[in-house]
Amino acid sequence: MSLHRIIQQKRKELGLTQEQIASYLNVSTAAVSKWENGLTSPDISLLAPLARLLKTDVNTLLCFTEDMGAGEISHFCEHISTLAREKSYAEGFSQAAEKIHEYPHNETLLHRLALVLDSLLVLADLPADEKRPYEEKIIAWYQRLMESDDVNIRNSAEYLTANRLIRAGRYAEAQVILDRMPDKETILQSVADKGLLQVRLYEEKGEHEKAATDLQRMLLTALNKAQMLLYQLVDVETAAGNLQTAERIADKTAQMVPLFDLWPYNAYVAPLQIAVTKQDADETVRLLKLLLEASQTAWDMASSPLFCRIQKTPPEKTSQSAFLTQLLKSDLEREPCYDFLRGREDFQALRNACSSTCK
Repeated sequence: MSLHRIIQQKRKELGLTQEQIASYLNVSTAAVSKWENGLTSPDISLLAPLARLLKTDVNTLLCFTEDMGAGEISHFCEHISTLAREKSYAEGFSQAAEKIHEYPHNETLLHRLALVLDSLLVLADLPADEKRPYEEKIIAWYQRLMESDDVNIRNSAEYLTANRLIRAGRYAEAQVILDRMPDKETILQSVADKGLLQVRLYEEKGEHEKAATDLQRMLLTALNKAQMLLYQLVDVETAAGNLQTAERIADKTAQMVPLFDLWPYNAYVAPLQIAVTKQDADETVRLLKLLLEASQTAWDMASSPLFCRIQKTPPEKTSQSAFLTQLLKSDLEREPCYDFLRGREDFQALRNACSSTCK
């Protein structure tokens, strides 16, 4: 609730008139009317006596004690995401910034909105010079969160800030943040693995279903991280000129999918990296078609003995699928690495198919 609505509500609750408020504060009735209509705000010197008159405190008057709940935050983030995609990124960003200004101390809101806007900016069809001011603002938000007392928000903000700075070419600043972040080994030495301890507790209590479910979630997280590391290793070996090594790693990455019942989409990512590096047009187009098809295919986790407890409902297309399809569309349209395919009809047809899927 905004300041003007709080003044009006508190006044009415106490049965006071605008004239009485004005007389007590030695201002005009017109001034009080403007406050309640949101046209102006009380002078800072009037806030304390106004709060006393309305039998409240300045923090409440200025909305500092009111906050958004988790459900409200999720709903608002969905609204911003829809607004940015269907209207414009600028409008979505503007409304998000207003909400952050309205709730300046809500770190969960700031964290969630920064993540949403960061992801949407990657997909936004904007020139680099237009993206830059948004990038700087998002970095500033992440840097605010790096001082959070919430360890999870702080750790996430440090990672996201460093990642953003690296993408912006600000390597020295990124290194400063990396140097202050604790190593994983340090964390593991000082903090016991809560997840495994919880599993052990479930087993001791005979709650084997809960233990197996937690283990499946932990396994999925570990496999996803392993794949991310392998994708990056392919890039590094390729950049170092070790193409044969990169190909062997890409092959092992693809083999993980059937071995561990992972999402079929993941089987084509690393081989595509190799095909693009070699500028193998036929293979690149073939893999891109498979990626597009896989992005539209739901991952049936329930059919796997490794993940059957995680998915309890029939598989559906997820928001991740939509995001990956949109990201693929954006890459095909703008990434220089696909320039060698621009003149091919099958590549143009693939772009058109991708655009149709995103509608």
